[in-house]
Amino acid sequence: MLMKIYGNAFKVLMKKPLKLWGIILLGIVLSGVLGGLCGFLIPGLALSVGLLMGTSMTIIFLKGYRGEEVSTTDLFACFKDWNTIKRIVLGMAWMALWIFIWSLIPIVGPIFAIIRTYEYRLTPYILMFEPEVPITEAIKISAQKTNGYKLQMFLAELLAGFIYGLACGILAIIPVLGWIALLIVTALFPLFMGLVQAAFYEEINGATTVFCTNCGQPMAGNSQFCANCGTAVHQG
Repeated sequence: MLMKIYGNAFKVLMKKPLKLWGIILLGIVLSGVLGGLCGFLIPGLALSVGLLMGTSMTIIFLKGYRGEEVSTTDLFACFKDWNTIKRIVLGMAWMALWIFIWSLIPIVGPIFAIIRTYEYRLTPYILMFEPEVPITEAIKISAQKTNGYKLQMFLAELLAGFIYGLACGILAIIPVLGWIALLIVTALFPLFMGLVQAAFYEEINGATTVFCTNCGQPMAGNSQFCANCGTAVHQG
């Protein structure tokens, strides 16, 4: 399954989604700027802003993976109303609190914290897409859904980190062009990992992302025509 996840994420990446990439980079910058300003003005508010922006970017990755249109307004999807803000902040803070509590166990705490991190990986999706789930139950639902997938998610990130580190080591010793390539690889890495996480979410939920039979790019929604090459794709 790991190769399938990587393969699907690469299909999206090979489409050269510059708009998605740019929005994600903008989101990273905004998170830092807004977090810094909020933390300076109202101590503690920076955490809330970080949780909201982080969840918004998680949803943007999913839309990009599905081949749906993304825009800069998506960065503020979690800010649209008070109920959404409260649900995301409290739900994600509850998740972080439990990961921290698990980490306090003597000796084996860090290991349990890592396990819970992957166990709760679907929490932002549940908070956004399953409003009927109580805030404090989102991590439990995530734990149920990720049962049997945690090791795969861990290996996916471990392998990607190893490849990234190896690429950085090789490119760093190449004059000039190597450093330019290194900057590009470093900028693309968060995009790829976000797409990998989105691919796991789709896989776990049994959703099928349809890829164009002509160019291999993801089809948006139930569209019968590929937005990338215009080919009519007949399903079923």
